[in-house]
Amino acid sequence: MCGIFCLLSYDKNNEETLLNKFELFKEQISRRGPNSLNTDFCELNNCNILFGSSVLWLQGTDITTQPYKNDNSVFVYNGDVFGGSQIGRQLENSGAGDTRLFFEALENSEDILETLGGIEGPYAFVYLNRTQNRLYIGRDVFGRRSLLIGRNQNELVISSVAKRGTQFEFKEVPSIGIFFIDLDTKTWKIFPWRRKNKNFTEKLQEFELFISQTVLTQSVTFDQNKIFIPPSETQLKLLTEILNLPAGDLFNFLFNSPFMKNILQLKELLKNSIKRRILTQPKFCQNCFKKYDCDHAITGILFSGGVDCAVLALLASTIIDPLRPIDLINVAFERGGSYDTPDRITGFNTLTELQNLCPNRKWNFVQVNVTRDELDQCRRARISDLIYPLNSILDDSLGCALWFASRGVTPDYTSPCRTLLVGMGADELFGGYTRHRAAFQKNSWEGLNEILDEDWQNLPYRNLARDDRMASDHGRQLRTPYLDEEVVTFIRNLDTWDKTFPSMKLQGFGEKILLRSLAYHLGLTNAAVLKKRALQFGSRIANSKDKGHEISHNLVT
Repeated sequence: MCGIFCLLSYDKNNEETLLNKFELFKEQISRRGPNSLNTDFCELNNCNILFGSSVLWLQGTDITTQPYKNDNSVFVYNGDVFGGSQIGRQLENSGAGDTRLFFEALENSEDILETLGGIEGPYAFVYLNRTQNRLYIGRDVFGRRSLLIGRNQNELVISSVAKRGTQFEFKEVPSIGIFFIDLDTKTWKIFPWRRKNKNFTEKLQEFELFISQTVLTQSVTFDQNKIFIPPSETQLKLLTEILNLPAGDLFNFLFNSPFMKNILQLKELLKNSIKRRILTQPKFCQNCFKKYDCDHAITGILFSGGVDCAVLALLASTIIDPLRPIDLINVAFERGGSYDTPDRITGFNTLTELQNLCPNRKWNFVQVNVTRDELDQCRRARISDLIYPLNSILDDSLGCALWFASRGVTPDYTSPCRTLLVGMGADELFGGYTRHRAAFQKNSWEGLNEILDEDWQNLPYRNLARDDRMASDHGRQLRTPYLDEEVVTFIRNLDTWDKTFPSMKLQGFGEKILLRSLAYHLGLTNAAVLKKRALQFGSRIANSKDKGHEISHNLVT
């Protein structure tokens, strides 16, 4: 995890002036990367640029400091390459970190879409090519890492984080492609991702409005979405059998049906996804930097006890050194002097299941209790700036919940984990929201298929960048196994009824039926049938009567 900063001045302000402006962001940037913090000043023909970067060392045999540069180029990067493309293959055969390999791929690229489009893993970057006199910026196609752009009259800031009340107005860089600005002409261009996205035109227009300039778009052929085909007679017969089964017999039936091959394949894909996100990091915790005999927890799981995180925890336990503990971090907000929230109760229950299934594993159940006073104080001091430029009630409640959970602090323990596994993306992929059930009731499988696709198209613009800012503020990195490219490809190519069956008759286990079947198959028989509950309600930070899309008064300066 790294903090990215780039300040471009067409007024050709000198290094000292730009460094003074960097001071506004320096503390936030440095918290994202506690292992290194550096800047680099570039004087060009018609502008000056200050680069800044902090580094959280998570790949390679040694830390790669940033900004990373040569005589021609400067590069700041925040990401993880887990596979795909030439970079992924080189990582598998070397001890190099991905920063240098990513930089070299950009340097040698004749087709930037071809170079970056095949990368598996989250990233955001800023790259200056002096020969071309271009500044490139971009985020991965799923939008898993934060990148913001700010502007005033004659300056641009590109940063992982922002602050309210500065001279800059900020917006998230949309995950629709790789942008670059020609520094001679000040014109912008985009290389769009080839994945079809119905939001492309809308998000591009928003970006153009923000920078007050038209963005030139190269001609591109978008990939087409999978065409919906209704269930065949054979499939309908199987689905009818499922619908008429008593709840207790459902999973046994699925294990002896064509569904079993999907369950087993999902198990292997998720296990491989978790392995890539765990085994690439150094074997020491936050508190034992470069002490190779560390035996503390280095991997944690944001843990409500629900099926998404329960599956991640159990599969992670098959990969992590059996002598190393795993932190299960559970957050609760004070309500009437109590912390017995729904997520705390289900967390304890699922902890018992994990202990029974893995009796030799040390599970640290980290109970993060947040008072109303502490919530208000930390929101004012830090969280509101991290949520910015977002400002809704939903962003407020989810952002605060994730910030405190990622901090992992209790009166007698502070999690030393460097990475946190989280179940983001599971509901969009497997159909876990109440609106999915409503669409199914109204328009059957076609209506459900349509809203699942809509939710997936919207995923990069909802909360992934915000959540990256929340967790990274503690020098930890969120890792999202469900958003692994191989997992996504497998689930997105399944027929709708192979992954979810949100019928009222199957309420509680029909939603996300494929993932629940995997949980049951793994022995998580109780977690498999827990109903979906949103973090803001399970932790009791939010009131169910609030309208999440409205502006939060807590975030207004």
